[in-house]
Amino acid sequence: MRFSIFKDLVEFVRFGLSIIGRRCTNPDMSDTAEPDSKPRILVVDDDPDVLTAARLLLRRIAETVETERRGEPMLERIAASRWDVVLLDMNLTVGKRDGADGYDWLARFKEADPALSVVLMTGFGGVPVAVEAMKRGATDFVLKPWQNERLVATVMTATSLTRSRRDVGRLETENRALSAAAEPTSDTILGDSQAMRRVFDMVARAAPTHANVLILGESGTGKEVFAREIHRRSTRADKPFVSVDLGAVTETLFESELFGHKKGAFTDAKVDRPGRMVASSGGTLFLDEIGNLPLYLQRKLLTVLERQEVVPVGGDRPVSIDLRLVTATNMPVSELGREQVFRQDLLYRINTVELTLPPLRERRGDVAALAEHFIALYARKYNLPRRKLSAEALTVLEAYRWPGNVRELRHAIERATILGTNDRFEPGDFAALDSAPRLSGSDSADDDIATYNLEEMEHRLIRRALADHGGNISHAAAALGLTRAALYRRIEKHGL
Repeated sequence: MRFSIFKDLVEFVRFGLSIIGRRCTNPDMSDTAEPDSKPRILVVDDDPDVLTAARLLLRRIAETVETERRGEPMLERIAASRWDVVLLDMNLTVGKRDGADGYDWLARFKEADPALSVVLMTGFGGVPVAVEAMKRGATDFVLKPWQNERLVATVMTATSLTRSRRDVGRLETENRALSAAAEPTSDTILGDSQAMRRVFDMVARAAPTHANVLILGESGTGKEVFAREIHRRSTRADKPFVSVDLGAVTETLFESELFGHKKGAFTDAKVDRPGRMVASSGGTLFLDEIGNLPLYLQRKLLTVLERQEVVPVGGDRPVSIDLRLVTATNMPVSELGREQVFRQDLLYRINTVELTLPPLRERRGDVAALAEHFIALYARKYNLPRRKLSAEALTVLEAYRWPGNVRELRHAIERATILGTNDRFEPGDFAALDSAPRLSGSDSADDDIATYNLEEMEHRLIRRALADHGGNISHAAAALGLTRAALYRRIEKHGL
């Protein structure tokens, strides 16, 4: 099929005048939907009249329009530079009408540049051909003779899609680099106790699957560290790991934070914002403090997990998601089993695999290895010589109850690294632990007032409340008459 060049020139002029006319009658019409810069377009067709018509039509909207009658030279150009759109004729061989040429070159172009948008063109075909083309990776399908306005709109949409794909690819590459730099290496998860060996075994078996994982354990036992390790060992390791502390998200912002929102959905919604679930799609979403989620929000979370789609606040169209869920709580599993506290249908959904992290006081044999690791870590961080840990100091550390678990041990080593003056760590470097409860003695001494220093007494009371309530932040805060946020601030203040 051949075109009349004169006919296409007339159509092109009409199209341009129609655009000018619309902008004159509608001053608000703008190019905001178009890409920031003009597209680079390649046109492959065996008909020289088609190539001329396409070049004349598209050159005003494009940075470059190049044409070619055969696929081989165009493939070389794609490999040599980045293009936004290829308009590809489905039948490059004279007399052929089955579209085999188009399918073949479509595959080659997509292999050369997976982000590239390829729009197929043909004078023969219909819905079945279009469906097959889209299945094979085509961005769109145009019948010849085309409508000029339709072709321009298709090219601009395809350009935006190409650039979005490249942005996503760039962000994923950056995310992998940042994750590799930020995530702890495997040797930071230390422990040779029997309890930890059981945990390592479960992680090794569960991580490669897509099963949802519930991590139980007291505050400071390393639940997020293990969540990251599960992601690192999974088939989703090159995709995002997104962490959300539900204890720090207010109920009014829960839906916006997780599901996202549309511009204008509420007072401060100035722009569209994807939620954490969309951001983690393809990867892993870690929800910490899941036990503190109110019941009515648990229902909304369950609905999203069942449908694998979210509706942004202020939106009316669901967005599909594909994520693996890892959750954590310091709430005892017996408490989670109460209907008044946690929905049982949601519990079944999130705890396909249940992982319980032992408190540090139940694996005292791991204290030495953890202490040595943190000593090396903070020596590097503060550019100080690495000091030895004396036998007496190790005895102090192993005898201590560690209500704040590994987090508290890390802070104790950091404080001793900064303030210590000797060439090795001695018991005096951990003097703050002297009046604290120990595994070998009674806790009754902690009831006596040994000092009138308010800071020290606050430190001891918070430590005692955490120990008495098994590290549960909510229960300890209630016992102290504080909000969870206030208790978190004091825990940070005292290095617990």
